[in-house]
Amino acid sequence: MMIEIRTEIPRPWCVATYVPNERETQILGGTQAHYTVGMDLAQTFMTHAERLGVVWLVRADTDLLYPRVDGSTGVFFPDVFVIPGVEIDDHDPYDVRKVGRPPTLVIEILSQRTARKDVGLKLQAYAEMGVEEYITFDPRPRKKMALHGYRLVAQGQYGEITPAAEGGIWLTSVGLRIAAEAPRNPLRGPRLRLFTAGGTPLLHAEEEAEAHDVAEAAWHAERVAREVAEHAREAAEKEREAAECAREAAEKERDRHAAEIARLRALLADAGGAPETTPEN
Repeated sequence: MMIEIRTEIPRPWCVATYVPNERETQILGGTQAHYTVGMDLAQTFMTHAERLGVVWLVRADTDLLYPRVDGSTGVFFPDVFVIPGVEIDDHDPYDVRKVGRPPTLVIEILSQRTARKDVGLKLQAYAEMGVEEYITFDPRPRKKMALHGYRLVAQGQYGEITPAAEGGIWLTSVGLRIAAEAPRNPLRGPRLRLFTAGGTPLLHAEEEAEAHDVAEAAWHAERVAREVAEHAREAAEKEREAAECAREAAEKERDRHAAEIARLRALLADAGGAPETTPEN
């Protein structure tokens, strides 16, 4: 499935839905599973953009400042948000007014503390802000990895994204498919996996490290194999040279023996052909 990334982002408009300002300590999910999903996903987005050679601003659990209709400034702490084509200083918060555009994609990882707000007031606020795509993921076991996507269909209005036939949700904002993935270890939580349009899964940070280690080990094994083969070739060459030297020495010895035998035969022949001498009467 081919995905076309949009290049035109709606200009930000003020948020009418009032949501109390968040502080980082208020929105933390409280579990390692919640934290891991967001950080892994952010790192995967950054690695993918770097390999594509494109500029994507990717942030996780950092403040997002947005304008309200009353002129005040609201503050959210999205788990992950992505804005292609934007670069700002790492020390600066993302301020919609200053940057001049809202995040293109926002992903919220639901928790017991935040679920109701994330799929209620914040969903509407993100639509009013002009966030093109909004994804919610609930990693809690009883929620069975619930993944939902919303896309702007009109100013300030979301329509729910139809799940992809391959599973998960296609993100037109970044040209990737996102899908929930069951934990491989029963002690770990589920994760979100990104896929390219061609179906290739993007690796998480530790998987990248493992793949690097495997590739490095394979390279090392190949180098060792080459060195062993070279040593074997050199040993075979030395053995061949030694055999050649032995053959030449044997031939010389044979020639020497043949020459000696010929000399002795010549002496014998000379001795046998000499005239007999008889004593005088």
